[in-house]
Amino acid sequence: MENGNKFTLKSSSPQNLLSRRDLLLSATASAAISPTLSSSSSSAAAVEEFPIKLEGTVSRVVGRPRKSRSKREKEDEEEVLVIDGIEFDSRIPVKFDVYVNDDCSDGGSGPTAAEFAGSMVNVPHGRGRMRTGLRLGITDLIEDVGADDDDSLLVTLVPKSGVGLVTVGSIGIQFLS
Repeated sequence: MENGNKFTLKSSSPQNLLSRRDLLLSATASAAISPTLSSSSSSAAAVEEFPIKLEGTVSRVVGRPRKSRSKREKEDEEEVLVIDGIEFDSRIPVKFDVYVNDDCSDGGSGPTAAEFAGSMVNVPHGRGRMRTGLRLGITDLIEDVGADDDDSLLVTLVPKSGVGLVTVGSIGIQFLS
């Protein structure tokens, strides 16, 4: 059930319960989002709007709805990076990696100083045009990069296969409990 940026998953069946680790690569969730975004690119001075075509490495600053959460809050709700509106031809191989780091101005930003969050992979099959999303649990990752008190994160998408053939509709952060 959606309530702003907070999601609550309820289930009476043990088979339907999701652990925090199960959220790392879930392209089947279909909830609509309204991410807080501030466009930025480490390789271009011009501000790009969504959707973006992955013709090369792309970085965006993504606002965090809440910061400085307590240990209890982190246990109750997973902070999830949501990449929605991923479109491509499912008959071609597609892969891009996702990196997250502290959006800092001390020279430590960029993919080389980032933490790997996960990948989106499509194994070719004969269905034609496809639209999907990617959900990556990032609560522990945020602690690892020292961004727990930050208002935003720098998210970098690095295409590995299908370069220039993938578009991304939005990038945001939600909380799942």
